[in-house]
Amino acid sequence: MKFRLDRKNLASKQRGMTLVEIMIAATISLILLAGVLQIFVSNKRTYQLNEAMSRLQENARFALDVLTSDIRMAGFIGCMGSNNPSNFESILADPTAYEFDLSNLLTGYDYTGSGWTPALDSSFASDVVAGTDVIAMKHLSGDGVPLVSPYSDSAQLFVDPAAASALNEGEILMVTDCTQGSVFQVTNLQESGGKLNVVHSNGGGFVPGNAAPAIFSNSYGADAKLAKLVSTVYYIGTGASGEPALFRRGLNRDTGTIAFEAHELVEGVENMQILYGEVTGGSTKFVTANNVTDMDNVVAIRVALLMKTVGDLGEVAASADTDTYDLLGETVDPSNDRVIRRVVSTTINIRNRGL
Repeated sequence: MKFRLDRKNLASKQRGMTLVEIMIAATISLILLAGVLQIFVSNKRTYQLNEAMSRLQENARFALDVLTSDIRMAGFIGCMGSNNPSNFESILADPTAYEFDLSNLLTGYDYTGSGWTPALDSSFASDVVAGTDVIAMKHLSGDGVPLVSPYSDSAQLFVDPAAASALNEGEILMVTDCTQGSVFQVTNLQESGGKLNVVHSNGGGFVPGNAAPAIFSNSYGADAKLAKLVSTVYYIGTGASGEPALFRRGLNRDTGTIAFEAHELVEGVENMQILYGEVTGGSTKFVTANNVTDMDNVVAIRVALLMKTVGDLGEVAASADTDTYDLLGETVDPSNDRVIRRVVSTTINIRNRGL
């Protein structure tokens, strides 16, 4: 028997796909698309998590670097050492104001459940987050400017004009020769006869200003230097974004008026706990601020920060953070939110005191 292939009839029967075939193809496409979307979503979450962790780590490094830089200099008053000076004077109009008072070059504030010990100064107490420690310090900047002849004369000091860029009217300075020191506010800078006259009168409307007659009791010679007074407080406050942040409160450098100003340094710093290494009986013991016998004997400071990723990570975080954290012996139990937290710490030696 012979069969003949009828091409015309065969062609007429091949007219597209059946409904079943279309449904199968669509199902396979959806499965492949779902796989691609899953990979995309997973990669996006991984990227967001890595970015959040990188930002947390960078914030932690920066916060510790800033704290280390200032704490190393705590109490430094030039060649007079790093303890509270016994032979110094201040001719400022209000020498006992918190930001200018050199009777306490290093002060720690420990939160003890209902408040801080010692009590925080009213100028910033309301800005500090409860449950966190605070540290305040004063010191001179390291770039001292030597005096030149005739050195000190009544209400004037003389330096090389090349130092003009390092000095400004309104600055709070200290002049010291290793045995004595005097704190004052610059009210005028006058260059004459190849010398720069650093004037410290009691006029001109400067704040805080110098008290009349604005004349030093101490006198200074060739071995004396001028340096800027640095006064800072570090604490945890609420940042502009609503997140906890590390704040630095320090002296501004506006001409004429010198006052404390707060600046947000690092967001995502949720808590700060501090221990002070005090030398007693030939050994160093780290204790909280309220247990320090004499801050002059503190040679090192240990700082722990509780860092958090900024903002709610949502589904990026595996689950809400229900952990508690140990910050130098202090147990911290933060909110059960969908963020990632890490504790970072460091021990900082105070220069010129040794460990």
